[in-house]
Amino acid sequence: MTPFARFPFLRYVICLIAGILLAPYFEGYYLGLFVSLVCLFVLYIFASIKFSKNLTGLLGLLMIVGVGILIVELKKETLFKNHYSDFTDAKAIHLVEIVEMVEEKANTWKAIAEVREVIKNDTIYSSHGKTLLYIDKKAERKPELGEKYWLINHLQKIEAPKNPYEFDFRRYMELQEIFDQQYVRKGDFLYTGETEHKSIYYYAMLLNRYADRAVVKSIPKKSVYGVVNAMVLGVRDELDSPLMQAYSAAGAIHVLSVSGMHVGIIYQVLIILLGFIKKRKSRWGQTTFVLVVLSLLWFYAFLTGLSSPVLRSTLMFSMVLIAEFIHKKQNTYNTVAFSAFVLLLWNPNFIFQVGFQLSYLAVLGMLFFQPLLVKLWITDVHKGFHIRILYWFWELTCVSVAAQLATFPLTVYYFHQFPLYFLLANPFVIFFSTLVLCVGLLFIVIYPVLQLFKIYFVLEYLARFLESLTDLLNFSAKMTEKLPHSMIQFLHFSKLEVCFIFALLITIASLWITKSFVWIKSSVLLLIILIWIQIEEQFRISEQKQLVIHSIPKGHAISVLDGANVLIIGDSGFIKNKKEIGFRLSNYFSEKGVKDTLCESLLQTNAIRVLTYQQYKLLYIPFRLNKRKVASNVIFDWIIIGNKAIRKLEDLEGLKYKALILDGSCSEYYAQKILKQSEELGVKAEYLRYSGAKVLFGK
Repeated sequence: MTPFARFPFLRYVICLIAGILLAPYFEGYYLGLFVSLVCLFVLYIFASIKFSKNLTGLLGLLMIVGVGILIVELKKETLFKNHYSDFTDAKAIHLVEIVEMVEEKANTWKAIAEVREVIKNDTIYSSHGKTLLYIDKKAERKPELGEKYWLINHLQKIEAPKNPYEFDFRRYMELQEIFDQQYVRKGDFLYTGETEHKSIYYYAMLLNRYADRAVVKSIPKKSVYGVVNAMVLGVRDELDSPLMQAYSAAGAIHVLSVSGMHVGIIYQVLIILLGFIKKRKSRWGQTTFVLVVLSLLWFYAFLTGLSSPVLRSTLMFSMVLIAEFIHKKQNTYNTVAFSAFVLLLWNPNFIFQVGFQLSYLAVLGMLFFQPLLVKLWITDVHKGFHIRILYWFWELTCVSVAAQLATFPLTVYYFHQFPLYFLLANPFVIFFSTLVLCVGLLFIVIYPVLQLFKIYFVLEYLARFLESLTDLLNFSAKMTEKLPHSMIQFLHFSKLEVCFIFALLITIASLWITKSFVWIKSSVLLLIILIWIQIEEQFRISEQKQLVIHSIPKGHAISVLDGANVLIIGDSGFIKNKKEIGFRLSNYFSEKGVKDTLCESLLQTNAIRVLTYQQYKLLYIPFRLNKRKVASNVIFDWIIIGNKAIRKLEDLEGLKYKALILDGSCSEYYAQKILKQSEELGVKAEYLRYSGAKVLFGK
C-alpha cells in the first residue's frame, strides 16, 4: 500500500493544485481542454475494465489535473456574456450595487460594486462584473451595502506597482476578478435605492455590523474594542498601527484576523461544554449534539460576515463531525484535503491567497509536528495541579511551534520578517485570546436579549471582564515587542529556497519518525544546497550598487544602495511614515538583503541637491524655485523635478542636462503641462507615476 492510499484526497488536491498552476499555459484553449477531458474519461472507463488499477489511477489523476486547468478558464467572469467590459466606453453609464461592506479611508470610502446594467448609445444592457470604487467624502452620501447607484463612467485599469518589488495590488484584485477602479466625485453618481434581491451575504454583513456597534457601544476603550472586533468579528477598522506592530513582534498577528484557529477554539469549547449530550447512548443524543454544534459553528461563520477563512474551517470541522456521526472511519489529513479540494473547485483563485496557504499549512503542521513535539516531555499529569498546568502550557507551546514550523518559510517569503520571541509569547497569547474569543462571543450573543429585558448591569460587568482580558492580551504582546531584537526584518527567501526549506523540514521529520539513514543523507544534501545558495546570495549582495528614484504619490524618495546598506533621501513626511515606507520600499530592501538603513530628510538640508552616483550626475529640485535661476557648468544626466519646482522649462535655462524626470509629488495636470513643453522643445522627459521608478545600476 502506498503512503497516499490512506488519504486519497491528498492526492486529488495536489493534482487539482497542479492543474490550477498550469492553467496560464493553456489560456484560451478551454474548448480543446474540454474535449481532452472527455477523451481521458473514455480511456479511464476502458482502462478500468481491461487494464490494471495503476493505469486507471494515473488516468484519474490526469483527469483531475485537467479539471484544475479547465475550472480556472470557466471561472473567468470576462468570458461570460454581457460582462461590463464588453460595453464600456467614455460615454457609458453603469448601474452598480454595493456588494461588500464599505471601508473608510482618510479621504474616501472604499467599496466593491457589482455592475448590474450598462447604458450605452441609449440602450440598456443587463450586465455583470465587479469594480473597485473610491468615493470622495465630499460626495452627497456615504454608500452602504445593498444600495444601488448610477455612475458616470470614469473607469480606469488598476495600475501595476511603480516601485521595484512593491506589493502588486493589481494582481491581488485580479485574483478577485476585479480589473478596474473609479474615483467617484460629487456629481458622478446618483442613488437609486436598495437592491430588491438581497443575498445571504447581505444579511450576514448586517449581523456583523450590528455586533460591531454593540461592542463599540459597550466598551469605550479603542485598544480593547478594536481587538475584540478584530478577533471575534473580523472587523479591523479600529486597529491602530502600533498595536498591530506589537502583535506582529510577538508572532501573534494571526489572532487579530478571524481564521481557522478561531473556529478550532470554538469547536473545542463546544465539544467540552456539550459533551454530556454526546455521552448519552441513544441515537437522539448524538443527533442533537451534532445538530447543535453544527448550528453554532455556522452561526459564527454567519456572524463573521461569511469570511473566507472561517468558511474554510467551518466546512472542515463540519465534515469531521458528520463523518464521526455516521461512524465512518476518518483520517484528519483526508478531511483537510477534502475541504481544500471542495473550496478550490468553487474558487481556484483561493490557492493564490496568502491566508488560504498559511491556514492550511498551519493545520497540517499542527497535525504532523505537534504529536512529535509533545513526546519530548512525557510526565504524569496526576502528580499535582501545578504539573497539569505546566503540561498544558507545554502543549500550547508545541501547537505554536508546530504551526510556526509549517508556515515560517512562506511567512518570511511574503512578509520578510520573523518574530524571535514567539515561543515566549504564544502560550500566553493563545490562553488570553481563547478567553477573549469565548467571552466576546458570549457577550455578542446575549447582548440583544439583555438589552430587550433591560438587564444592563450584567452587560456592564461582562464588558468590564472582557476589557480586562483584552488588556492582558495586549499587555503580553506589548511586553514581547519591548524585548531587544523582537522582530528580525528584511529577511528574504526566494521561491527556490522556500521549496528546499520545506523539503528539509519533511526529511528531518521523516528521519525523526523512521530513524532511517537515507533521510540523514537527504537532509545533509538539502542543507548543503541551502548553504551554497546563501553564500552565493551574500556574495551578490556585497557587490550590488543601485540608485532608485522611487515613484511616491505626493512625495519624494531616492534609495542609494551599496552592498547591504541603503541611504534613503526623501521628504520628512515620507521618511516618518513607517507604513508608507513599509508598503513602497520594504519588499525592495528585503529582496536586496539590506541590513542597515540611513534616512536623510530634504527639509533638513539645502533644497536643491546635487547627487553624484558612480558615473551619473543628478540634480534634485524638490521645491519651488520662486523665480530663482540655477546655473551650473556640470552636464547632468537627469534633473529631477518635485512638486511644482518650475513653472516652465525656461526656468532651467542655466543648466545643461540630458533628460528630465518628474517625480511622484508632481500632480498629473502639472506633469502633462511640462511633458507637453518637453515634447515641443525636443527634451527627453518622463513622469514617474506613468513610467514607474527609475533604476540606475552602479559599476
